[in-house]
Amino acid sequence: MLIKIQFMKILVIPSWYPPNSGYFFQELNIALLHEKNNVDVLVNTITSFKSFKFTALFKKNIYHNEFGLNVYRSKFYNIPKLNFLSSRLWIRDTYKRYLEYVKKNGHPDIIHAHSSIWAGVVASEINKQFSIPFVITEHRSRFIYNTAEAKKMLPEKYFPLLKPALQKASLVTCVSPALKNKLVDIADSVKNKITIIPNTVNTDDFKLTSIEKPKDIFNWFSLGKLNPVKGFDILLEAVSLIRKNSDKKIILRIGGDGPEYKNLNQLRKQLNLEKTVFFTGKLTKDEVIKEMHLAHAFVLPSRFEAFGVVYIEAMACGLPVIGTDAGGQSSIINKDNGYITESENPNKLASAMSEMMENYHSFNKDEIRHSVIRKYNKSNIAKEYCRHFSKIINE
Repeated sequence: MLIKIQFMKILVIPSWYPPNSGYFFQELNIALLHEKNNVDVLVNTITSFKSFKFTALFKKNIYHNEFGLNVYRSKFYNIPKLNFLSSRLWIRDTYKRYLEYVKKNGHPDIIHAHSSIWAGVVASEINKQFSIPFVITEHRSRFIYNTAEAKKMLPEKYFPLLKPALQKASLVTCVSPALKNKLVDIADSVKNKITIIPNTVNTDDFKLTSIEKPKDIFNWFSLGKLNPVKGFDILLEAVSLIRKNSDKKIILRIGGDGPEYKNLNQLRKQLNLEKTVFFTGKLTKDEVIKEMHLAHAFVLPSRFEAFGVVYIEAMACGLPVIGTDAGGQSSIINKDNGYITESENPNKLASAMSEMMENYHSFNKDEIRHSVIRKYNKSNIAKEYCRHFSKIINE
């Protein structure tokens, strides 16, 4: 059946949003706007309770025009060490922010919630009260594996909140096939309404460079929050193995900050990598692009990953990439753009990195970039969402 795509009033409720990450949400919102839709964004940023002030009790949504998007921002003050209680309070508070939004703007045609934790639950509560259809797009890597880290971030006590939200959604989209199975485990009925729509990348910003790469040294770049999930400890061990077994000169620059910095820096010293591995700290998008332009290749050995936007950002810059078999990377990386290696295995990672350095010139940077444009073009992905939204609204 041919679906007529119409002008729509779309309200996006993200579980997180720039400048605190979630730039791919923003890129998709802008692309939806360019498809001649009205796109509003309701952002309730989780903030440290240390910055709480009494006047926050009387807060209202603050309007911003951001890249043509109508963005309504507020702050929620997180209660330390009481994550589940804070989550429920965030849901209630974001629902109140919606009621305030409606007084000025009316109800939307459809709500797009980014992640069931917890924007999807908010959308479900709105649907219960006002029958506004909603779509959940799941991004969180914690759904993928039953590791200790994942279980800590996704305890089973969350499921009674998540299950009704997933069941009530008109559509559930996942950014990679790796996410689907766990969502079905939580709510079996969603298996007939899950579709895979990958994340998008801004190929106008992430692009090829004319900067000449050095020939006497191989520059690696890695990027992510410095936490156990990203596997930077495995990466440091792999670099140490390469140095022991090869005369090839390499540099690894790691972008990002996080709770594991001290441990990783200590490991760098133990492995005698002070002149090989460098931590840049948190980077802006422009700084990330600059690092990618200076690098020969990108590597990130995550212990689990829902999709991995950073891989396609690197590929959009023409870089070959290395990821692990632990999640969404397997749907992105192939023999033409890089290598997939076994997670939690520094020896296998070192072998993959050595092989890439040896075969670097066999990778075609133009074809790597063009494959990203074909598969992850923001306009095409926005059009796909519009088709789904229009069908749901017209049902």
